Amino acid sequence: MPRRLFIAEKPSLAKAIAEGLGKMSGKRPSRGQTHWEVGDDVVLWLFGHVIELVEPHDYDPNWKKWHIDYLPMYPKEWRHEPTTAYTDGKVDKEKTKAILGQVNACKALLRQADIVVNAGDPEREGQLLVDELLRFHNWDPFNDRTMRFWCQSLTENEVIKNITNMFPNAKKRNLYMAAFARQKADWLHGLNMTRLFTILARRSGADMTLSVGRVQTPTLWLVVARDREIANFKPVKHYMPSGWFNHQNGKFKAKWIIPADHPGLNPDGYLIDKAIADGVLAKIAGKQGVISEFETKNNSKGPPLPYKLSTLQQVCSAKFGLTAEQTLQVAQSLYEKHKATSYPRTDSQHLPVSVLKEQAPAIMAAMTATPGVNKAAQNATMTIKSKAWDDSKVSDHHGIIPTTEFHAGKLADMSPIERSVFMLIAKSFVAQFHPDQTWKSMTAIVKCEGLEFRASGRIPGSEGWRVVFDGETEEEDDGKEENQTVPPMKKGDGVTAEKGELKDSTTKPPAHFTDGTLIAAMTDIHKFVPDPEIKKRLKENAGIGTEATRAAILENLIRSRKFLKRDGKGKVKNIISTEAGRSVIDALPNEMTSPGLTAVWEAQLEKIEKGEFPEEQFMQVLHDTLRKRVANSKNLTIKIKGQSVEPMKGDGEPCKCGKGTMRTGVRFVGEKKERTIVLACDSYNKDDPNTCRNIVWPDRPKADPVPPAKGHGETCKKCGKGQMITMKSAKSGAIYLKCNNWKKDAPNNCDNFAFPEEKTGPKCEKCGKGHMRSIPIKNGPNAGKSFFSCSEYPACDNKSFPDDVKKGGGGKGGSGSDKGASKGGSKSPSGSKSKTPFTPGTRTNPFGKK
Repeated sequence: MPRRLFIAEKPSLAKAIAEGLGKMSGKRPSRGQTHWEVGDDVVLWLFGHVIELVEPHDYDPNWKKWHIDYLPMYPKEWRHEPTTAYTDGKVDKEKTKAILGQVNACKALLRQADIVVNAGDPEREGQLLVDELLRFHNWDPFNDRTMRFWCQSLTENEVIKNITNMFPNAKKRNLYMAAFARQKADWLHGLNMTRLFTILARRSGADMTLSVGRVQTPTLWLVVARDREIANFKPVKHYMPSGWFNHQNGKFKAKWIIPADHPGLNPDGYLIDKAIADGVLAKIAGKQGVISEFETKNNSKGPPLPYKLSTLQQVCSAKFGLTAEQTLQVAQSLYEKHKATSYPRTDSQHLPVSVLKEQAPAIMAAMTATPGVNKAAQNATMTIKSKAWDDSKVSDHHGIIPTTEFHAGKLADMSPIERSVFMLIAKSFVAQFHPDQTWKSMTAIVKCEGLEFRASGRIPGSEGWRVVFDGETEEEDDGKEENQTVPPMKKGDGVTAEKGELKDSTTKPPAHFTDGTLIAAMTDIHKFVPDPEIKKRLKENAGIGTEATRAAILENLIRSRKFLKRDGKGKVKNIISTEAGRSVIDALPNEMTSPGLTAVWEAQLEKIEKGEFPEEQFMQVLHDTLRKRVANSKNLTIKIKGQSVEPMKGDGEPCKCGKGTMRTGVRFVGEKKERTIVLACDSYNKDDPNTCRNIVWPDRPKADPVPPAKGHGETCKKCGKGQMITMKSAKSGAIYLKCNNWKKDAPNNCDNFAFPEEKTGPKCEKCGKGHMRSIPIKNGPNAGKSFFSCSEYPACDNKSFPDDVKKGGGGKGGSGSDKGASKGGSKSPSGSKSKTPFTPGTRTNPFGKK
């Protein structure tokens, strides 16, 4: 038997395949450090994408510098390298090492393999991540020795079935081409546009990265637009007059049908004039009317379709307060760990008929013994075929359902939230075998005094599939009938207006997005786009992002970019934009924030996948678009609220180096990192010492001159080279002398400094040369007081503290800080023991600097 190498997308899938191979061959699987062995078969596991496109500077060293002249970056040949893993924005060395181990193991195992099997997840990215690894190791993934394992369930029977039914990987070549085109396009668009707009913003002094992404940026735009709609919302009070009418068969309420051009309406069609509403009721009071239309209709509604990932995320957000990412993690656990549900990253809510015939009986049998759904399962009718069963609407995956391997005992191994999510999936499946919900709706139109009124109502029929949900409302009821019973009538019947009723309401702002509603908005983003053609394309392509990527995009915007944040005290958090996020949307042109790019891309990628559109043409159009965007933007300046500044004089002029251009920018200088506006050459590169360092600092006010102290200009006694120069402490204002034979970072510096000779106190008892001077204390509990220090400091370290100065409380950074003082000391003039806060022979001085 040929030696086969299965390459699985993740460890759980590798284990399931190994166990399936063991069952088929009767040989026991053996697990090693990087792979399973089952007889002659080997199953290597990956951790998703274990290789990635290299960084820009790996293609061209010049691309390490963010400069507009190097845009757009477009590699002539695309290269990959092992993936670097990150945790909380930092390189995760352990995960990165584990990834590298699998990459190297794959290389070694390929040398021994006769047949290679791509066992990536059954989707575009699953196809790509294995094929790209094979190409990285110079193995043609589409040769006749490469097969494809395609499985939507990790149950033993399904795994064995799909091992038996493997097909040539070459059949998925176009799927790989579409995935690789998407990968390259996102690299090109994201990196080039992020650099372009960041450079343009930095011209005005902004100090932030304007991160741009094909899906990320339109998603951010959705939230910013919603937040501003809420912030600018002005409530409107409006009125709705209704009449109560008597018919010989009973009484009912009907609302006034307000003509579109009637006086008293605002532009949104709300009646805001109360006088007009009162006038309507007064006009019909006690008057006769007639039924101009009457209709009864029998309605029915089938069960909700099984979940796809995005609809599951929406429900879990509303019911349990889960984030989109948390829902995905739970769904993955149910699929991989418990093998209780089918593949979760699906974009389809329909089911193949083969599942109805081959798997449904066994699944329903398990449901009859599962608490929470057992009664509904026992009362199910297996001959019912709901709208969910439709092969034409199933793509690579079907809706999420329980597996044939599930049994009630597995509930005990699940966490509480896993059980809750599983029950949602189980109930949606059981509901497919219950009849439709039914009700009768009634609508009557009343004409009275030249005005028209509409009455609607409903009579409940059979609950049908709703019994599965124990009264829970899975979806909003169809129709907008009021909860009233409209008596049986016929056209032409007379009625009398008995009384009127006026309801006043106030419009409410739209709700902030939550994880669930934002996922829904990304899926249905066509609803937020006015352009008919773009709207159509987005609807056909199911919005922006994919079922597998939307959660990660949200987390990137929240955790990494910090353009969004979760807010609120309840279990369901709002998602709102940050100031940085709003600044990005304000700075970018509409073409970057619009979801239209995704509509165009996805339409073309789908054609590439079907073999109807050449991948090379897709990439060429993208390259041309990027080149035009950069060329048209070179002279633009983007301003960021709160960060951008007006250009300095000379901005845009050539630098004296002859290569760069002088641009306004921001530098953070000094200990306090003060924001300073400067003019600097844009050819500067901090990593290249040979680039231009030309920088023009703004004019600064000159400091008050310090009068020369006694000893100023004398030769330093310590080094014999420098001169003692008068200095003034910025913190305490004290005057001192310092040797000028000192330069930052230079060797053989002289650190000599001394107080000028003064006679402000008694002669020092310790050295007999200096005099005890009064030094003010600037900070801390003793601020405003003084201590005594010998004028010969640092040659003499004698200090003393008056009784009113708390020992150890000189104050941080002040001249009198005695922090770290030695236990010994000389006697002060008052007889108290002095303390020595500064160590002789060091550059530490009373002014808080070294």
